[in-house]
Amino acid sequence: MRFKLLAAALLLIMAGWSAWWLFAASAQKAALEGWMAAQRADGWVAEAASIDVAGYPNRLDATLSDLALANPAEGWSWEAERLAIRQVAYDPTFFIVHFPPESRIAVPGARARLTADKMEASLKLADASAVAVERASFDAQLPGLAAEAGWTASAERVTLHMRAAPDAGPENAYEFRLDALRLRPPEFIRRIADPARALPAAIDVAAAEGRAALDRPLDRFALEGAPPQIQNLSLKEARATWGELDFALTGAARADEDGYAEGEFDISARNWRQMLDAAVAAGAIPKAMAETLKTGLGFVAGLGGDPDELNVALTMSGGFTRIGPVPIGPAPRLTRSE
Repeated sequence: MRFKLLAAALLLIMAGWSAWWLFAASAQKAALEGWMAAQRADGWVAEAASIDVAGYPNRLDATLSDLALANPAEGWSWEAERLAIRQVAYDPTFFIVHFPPESRIAVPGARARLTADKMEASLKLADASAVAVERASFDAQLPGLAAEAGWTASAERVTLHMRAAPDAGPENAYEFRLDALRLRPPEFIRRIADPARALPAAIDVAAAEGRAALDRPLDRFALEGAPPQIQNLSLKEARATWGELDFALTGAARADEDGYAEGEFDISARNWRQMLDAAVAAGAIPKAMAETLKTGLGFVAGLGGDPDELNVALTMSGGFTRIGPVPIGPAPRLTRSE
């Protein structure tokens, strides 16, 4: 009798769980279809040949086939034969997105084929009913871009980790870490930055770690419209190593009333004269200014004991960027008016 009661209880539990899973799978599919319909109503292209949900009994795995997304107002589009969204049934706040090995992407002025041996992202929401991001990660192994214009770019690996800052207060602040290994820039960038071909084809390491406060939170609305804009940016360190060139940057800036960066960063640069030559070749600064900077900064570097290593402050204010008292160009713009 006890065995029969236990078997009956297990059957009831299994039947209840199966019914719940079918309900949850149906709800997930309806939510995806509803989101795409809402985007189409807003003028997007949002189409999928099919949306299937599998993974019984412990997962809710949605697969979208022949997916096409485009936001004409922002000028970008993305197409893929397949996109998989994985979710454990007992945690509706955590998702893992598996991207296909090949997709097509377009932004204003460029169309390209995006490939990767492996590309996935994870997303943790603040709670089941919230759309705000608590933390997110992205990992691409051997990613590559092949543009219709003929240029290519690739990397050995690119990773991004981000989380909502625990002490953000009223700010929409996020801590981040970005790493790119063996980054191969397009040939047209190499021709500008290294016309003498003195540097290797790949940038060994490019990394940045810091904190950014945005004008609005990162949520699904950030994807649907214009991207959030930076109000404050602090860099614990940003570093790039390209052959014999080594560059590091630390400091903080905020957006002034016109949206231009205002703040100060400390620069450490090895073989900095070659960097100035590259800036001249790129048209970033005039040759005469570069020669003036070489004279003045050479004196500063000499005071440090190594003329090839420079440590200097970069100041941005009033819409201009200065090294010491010398203006070298406009300050970067953090925010733009609508």
